[in-house]
Amino acid sequence: MNFYLQLMCFLGFYLVLHYQITDCTLRKRLAITFLATGLIFTFLLPYVAVILRMPFLPVFLFLIGLALFITRNKFRLKRDRPPHPLLRAPTMNLAPNFPEDPVMQQLLQLLHEEIGLPKHKTIRLQTSLNFDLGCDGSEAKQLMEALEQEFALDLGDYDTYRYFNPPVFDVFLKRRAKGRGEKVPLTIGMLYLAIKTHSWDTQTLENLS
Repeated sequence: MNFYLQLMCFLGFYLVLHYQITDCTLRKRLAITFLATGLIFTFLLPYVAVILRMPFLPVFLFLIGLALFITRNKFRLKRDRPPHPLLRAPTMNLAPNFPEDPVMQQLLQLLHEEIGLPKHKTIRLQTSLNFDLGCDGSEAKQLMEALEQEFALDLGDYDTYRYFNPPVFDVFLKRRAKGRGEKVPLTIGMLYLAIKTHSWDTQTLENLS
């Protein structure tokens, strides 16, 4: 198979993947798979060239993986919904000097959808999800996945067991959480700062919140 025919085939293959795989997590996993496969095939290049007669296969696989990784958040969900009533109502119950920029509005909307926000309790940057809002580990898992996808947030060294207890019935997870000590407040301010910087750095967020 000549070079140009191979190039057209792999380009077509990439375009199919690009438009059909819209889930961010799946795109990321596929990207890593293609990148790793391309590197492995590079070391096996003599066999690939002789047996498959495709000496450019490692390069094509690596480039497909790289392209998928770069565009992993291209199709992440965009929420185009009206603001949560807390933000529209004249008597919204937000603390003085509470940020009201689009990022915070979107964050509050997401918090309301995933864990619920109290209607008669003042919302502050210091309001914690685990202590004040009663968010449990299962809800937190869904919330953090939604934040990761919607805001392209890199969770970095985020440790769910630092803030939440694992399900009571899951002995394996309880063993993983053992030794974390007393739980630390996970505040709205921490989430807001993480979204603003697009990364989660536990020490920085806990010190600044």
